[in-house]
Amino acid sequence: MKIISLNMGKVTPKPWRDGVPSGICKQSVEHSVQLSNTGLEGDEQADLKNHGGEDKALLVLPTSAYLRFEIEHDYGFLGENLAINDLDEADVCLGDRFQIGTVLLEVSQPRSPCWKLDAQVSTRITKWQPGEFLKAYSDSGHVGFYCRVLTTGKLQKQQSVRWLTLSNEAAKKYPKISIKELYLAKSNPSSPKDWKRLKQAINHPALSLAWQTSINQLLDKHAAKHS
Repeated sequence: MKIISLNMGKVTPKPWRDGVPSGICKQSVEHSVQLSNTGLEGDEQADLKNHGGEDKALLVLPTSAYLRFEIEHDYGFLGENLAINDLDEADVCLGDRFQIGTVLLEVSQPRSPCWKLDAQVSTRITKWQPGEFLKAYSDSGHVGFYCRVLTTGKLQKQQSVRWLTLSNEAAKKYPKISIKELYLAKSNPSSPKDWKRLKQAINHPALSLAWQTSINQLLDKHAAKHS
């Protein structure tokens, strides 16, 4: 596994909704970049409520996303900071860690794709009409994921990535919940298994505060409806 592309971007006005600013379109960089607890030095996000911060310092996307959704653009087009090969959201689990040189990352939540991602794609790729890409992307569960930074350092394109799954001891205490199943369970909880997964997820120490809050609200509504 490698960092196939290391991507950064600046906040600029976009041709959507009267020029709303966004940092979603990122460019690949060849030089090494310092990584802090809140992200890559020089990378920008416009919506700091839903992007960035310590729980969402880096957005990671498997390179397979570009083939899956027929995206014929350079990496970074879908807003990811790291495009990594040989990854799949059906295998990556909440709390998994990635060692990249001196940097240590921890998976904190699935990506929550929004209308800006759909606008980015539908205005540049004629195959996707407004609304269609976001639905296909979300329905697949292959949405990518955020990581928090446990150990800072420098990142660079082509660095090797070592995937550290939960230890047996930790796996006994915290069930393995894949990014794909967690995203799908939260976006459309429709079975007892979905609700069980959500209850397990809120007790996982790696889960981001934003998703803890959101899942707790879902569980409270579900409990009230069935009380």
